[in-house]
Amino acid sequence: MAKFETLKVTGFYEAMWGMRAPLKSYNKFDTKTNNITGTVTIGPNDYKLAKSLWLGGTEHRKYLRQIWVWADIYAPRFWWSEYDTYRIGTAANSESTMHKILKEDFTEDEFEWPRFENSDWDIEAEFRNYLDLLKTVRDRANMCSGQDKERMQQILKSMLPESFIQKRSVNLNYETLATMYRQRKNHRLPQWREDFVSWVETLPYSEFITGAFDE
Repeated sequence: MAKFETLKVTGFYEAMWGMRAPLKSYNKFDTKTNNITGTVTIGPNDYKLAKSLWLGGTEHRKYLRQIWVWADIYAPRFWWSEYDTYRIGTAANSESTMHKILKEDFTEDEFEWPRFENSDWDIEAEFRNYLDLLKTVRDRANMCSGQDKERMQQILKSMLPESFIQKRSVNLNYETLATMYRQRKNHRLPQWREDFVSWVETLPYSEFITGAFDE
């Protein structure tokens, strides 16, 4: 499973204001910010215009590019390789495997476990054996020094499976999220189809991502 933790969502007020620039309809701007909580409430006038522009397509809903999300994401490396398809409107800082791999515990909760149901092949036992091998290589590396240690570190990194869970702190905008949601909501991987989709739907005004506006 992948885990998503929202850190901050910002830009609604500014995006709604800027959305009115083309027609200079600032007199209809009715989005409000709570001075105590900082919560932004999009007014009915702004919401109506935002919805209309959203339905008009990406060339009209440029305000989505000004609404930003910061989040911590914990996901296996095979998921991150697909996430990295999205290069526009995203940035990330990731936990380093090269710098920290010799300190990893390689416990079971650090991996996305393989599942092969209705089979007499005990793949989970095999995977535990592989984790034991990783620990053995780690311990041998920590007994080395100099170039030998660096070489062992490289070997250990090359052995790290795609199921290893990595944390990244990311920021991305609502337009990028809308593209990701559309392309991944029916994906074969449950980390996309279930975990990512469920997280997106918890974000404020998530209909600006999903397109699920009330009639």
